[in-house]
Amino acid sequence: MIIAIGTVILMGVLAAYANRTIAPDVAKLPMHWSLTGKVNWAAPRAIAFAFIPVLAAVVLAAILPSGRAGNADITLICGVFLACQLLHITLTKRWFITSRR
Repeated sequence: MIIAIGTVILMGVLAAYANRTIAPDVAKLPMHWSLTGKVNWAAPRAIAFAFIPVLAAVVLAAILPSGRAGNADITLICGVFLACQLLHITLTKRWFITSRR
C-alpha cells in the first residue's frame, strides 16, 4: 500500500513539474501519436499531464481494498503506470522541441 501511495504522489509531482517546465506557452499538448510520429489528438495542459496519475490512482484504489493483489503485483502495476507517465512526458518534450524548428 505504501508503494502505491508513494508512486501516485511521485507521479503527481512529475506531472506538476512537467506542467510548469515543458512547452510553457502551449495550451494543448499531445495525448496520442501515430506510428509515424504525427499527433492524432491533443488535450488541455492540465488534463494532458494529470491523466495518467489520476488513472493510476483510480485503478490502485479499485485494486487495493480487495486484498487479492500481492506486493509484487502492486509494484508491477505502479511501475507500469510510472513508465507510462515518464514516456508521455518524454514524448511531449520531444514533440515540443521538434515543433519549434
